[in-house]
Amino acid sequence: MISQILGPFGLFSLVLLGLVWLTQSLRVIETVVASGQSAAVFLQFAALLLPVVISMILPVAAFAAALYALNRMFQDSEVVVLMAAGMSRLRLARPVFLFGLLVMAAMAVVTLYLMPTASRELRDRMAEAGADVAGALLREGEFLNPADDVTVYVRRAGRDGQMAGLFVQDDRDDDARATYTAQRAALVRTEAGPRLVMFEGAVQRYDREQRTLSVLAFDKLVYDLAPLMQTGDSRRLKPSEYYFFDLIAPSVAMLDGREPDEFVAEGHEQLSAPLYAVALPLIAMAALLGPGFRRRGYGKRLAAGVALAALCRLLGVAAKSATSSFLMAWPLMYLVPLLGAALALLVLWRGLPKRRGQMPAEAPLPGPEAS
Repeated sequence: MISQILGPFGLFSLVLLGLVWLTQSLRVIETVVASGQSAAVFLQFAALLLPVVISMILPVAAFAAALYALNRMFQDSEVVVLMAAGMSRLRLARPVFLFGLLVMAAMAVVTLYLMPTASRELRDRMAEAGADVAGALLREGEFLNPADDVTVYVRRAGRDGQMAGLFVQDDRDDDARATYTAQRAALVRTEAGPRLVMFEGAVQRYDREQRTLSVLAFDKLVYDLAPLMQTGDSRRLKPSEYYFFDLIAPSVAMLDGREPDEFVAEGHEQLSAPLYAVALPLIAMAALLGPGFRRRGYGKRLAAGVALAALCRLLGVAAKSATSSFLMAWPLMYLVPLLGAALALLVLWRGLPKRRGQMPAEAPLPGPEAS
């Protein structure tokens, strides 16, 4: 049975991984494009999204694989043969439970270690890309905003940092607006930060209070780009960037003025999410092999299994939301998947035959046409 499930599990995992990974990758495109990064940087960002995507699709893929494989065994009368040989529903649930444990172990590695590590690295890299003013300036023919209240236009830009036809408007000063124009410019990187060296241009300064305009022509002028850079050193880490043991008991430095509820909810989510890898396949089996089992599968049973699995996962999301608002509600995050697995096993147990080797009344023994 495990071999019957593993094939569809691999297929569903690849399909879901591709779809969800593609949609999640779209949110980093804006940062990559705005900072003028290359396609290689985008692929690195997209690769760092994989742990988050894997944690989302593994329970769903396990559920879909179990539902598909068991329904196929249903239609091929393999389940009927096994039950006719004396195997109970709970005995048939053992390989499904073992399969769920294997997926849960893999998912625990992802949620407890890989996902926080990748999330922190991704946000650090995105902060660095957003602060790469030099890369943003090397895009010709576009009006860019490398920082708030700063507009830059370059008519022509080269890979070596040389520019032609430069326009910079700086509105960061509330009292005055400065507009720089230059025939040529060069981007120079120094230890103190990037500098924009402009040649053969002029700077216009408009005083808003006095409503006066002053113009200064220059042969060479250095414009400091360091204040435009937003480094990620002082950024506040999100709860998803911390590990489980840090989240369940957040320190004052971690909170940084924020409420601990969201941190605790994220920590218990990292530990409780792998439980759905066991609960959802068992729900799929209970929907197909519950009391009233027949030799052939039914569309209604498949639909019921999908609905019950979706309900279980939605209740888990609601439990996390409740914990984010009320700290003491965290046991609900474990109760939902455990209760789902327990109810599935209860449904399978109620269908046990009275004597070993006896088929349920609703399930006829396989006849000659089945063999």
